[in-house]
Amino acid sequence: MKEKVSVTDTGIQSSGLPRDYMEAVAEYIWNGFDAAASIIDITFETNEIDTIHSLSITDNGTGIDYDQLKETFGNFNDSIKKATFQKTSSVIKGNKGRGRFSFSAFSGKALWKTVYKDQATGKLHAYEITITKNSKDYFDPHNKRELAKGATGTMVTFTDLFDVTGFSFQSDEFKTFLEREFGWFLMLNREKEYQIRINGAILPYQQLIAETDIGTLPLKDAEGKDHFFKITFVRWSERIGDKFFFYFLNSHQKELFKDLTSFNNNAIGFYHSVYIESRYFDAFNPQDNELSQNLFERTRQHGVFKILMNHLHELVRLRQKAFVDGEAAEKLVDNYEKNGIIPKLQDGRKKKALLKVVKNLYCIEPRLFQGLNREQQRINVGLLGLLLEAGMKEEVVELISHIVPLTDEDRKLLR
Repeated sequence: MKEKVSVTDTGIQSSGLPRDYMEAVAEYIWNGFDAAASIIDITFETNEIDTIHSLSITDNGTGIDYDQLKETFGNFNDSIKKATFQKTSSVIKGNKGRGRFSFSAFSGKALWKTVYKDQATGKLHAYEITITKNSKDYFDPHNKRELAKGATGTMVTFTDLFDVTGFSFQSDEFKTFLEREFGWFLMLNREKEYQIRINGAILPYQQLIAETDIGTLPLKDAEGKDHFFKITFVRWSERIGDKFFFYFLNSHQKELFKDLTSFNNNAIGFYHSVYIESRYFDAFNPQDNELSQNLFERTRQHGVFKILMNHLHELVRLRQKAFVDGEAAEKLVDNYEKNGIIPKLQDGRKKKALLKVVKNLYCIEPRLFQGLNREQQRINVGLLGLLLEAGMKEEVVELISHIVPLTDEDRKLLR
């Protein structure tokens, strides 16, 4: 029997659903991971002219509980996941209940086949749900039955496809999109061997890792007890599908919470993630911000955690500095030379000195060079060149000190 969604079809369509098939597919992958899946399979078949008639996304998650359909498929811009959603965790990615309608970006009909375990009886049940593009405000659950054996999970199949071919889901563009969107999450759950597969081929993400480093940090608490933290720093070569976080995992590699690093507002391409694993987080309550100490539970006010956070922020600061001093500064100077920003100087030594000053200024404060158009870049670098050529080195240092605060080390570097 058809059920009504708590909004009209027009309301659903105008709510900001994905308009691109890649974003739509990503929504269903996230739905699978939200349902505690570890493997997501994208499968399809093409004919001789690269046409596909259907595409399926299958997960090995917990399935969709029939008794909760009104809270899941029946609600829009709200969902049962929202009740337990925490912004401090990556465990639940989607929390607005829109994902199930995303198929309308490339498909006319979606059919869910799901198997779940009844919480009261422990028995397996299966059923199907159908939604069509032209009447998204109705969903049709049907064929509910009990199973003697099997495994939980959900397969959603899309038919009446449009604006896509087999190449759409085999192209490097599609795979790169998924790598950027899910690479950080697959890395986060690497110990659990999370996978996304396209027609059986595992989606890689390691090629997006520009550099990685793994170390162990030992810390003692006030009672003299040792705590060990495995810290994995990752710098990505491209922007990823999440902000830049510290991810905190317990001894079972389960993520308990995450905190933003302090470098989310920079525009220098320093894409990074930091994963911290420790038994210390087995008895940790990240939601408790009280100053009181619980004998059986650690909080953010615990002395060891405060020391850990200072270490993590310093780690990222030094990594960013090394990135700016090396790759980012070299890239800036190379781009300036290629685009004619650096003035033509007959004296090779003066040009070398100017390039060095530009590079070091960028290392001290990258924001000085962000958001400028080509003409502004030429003016800034040209003025620097004129001041240096006139022997006004001290004046350059003083001028910069009025724009950004300089440490003694910064001043020494510039001089």
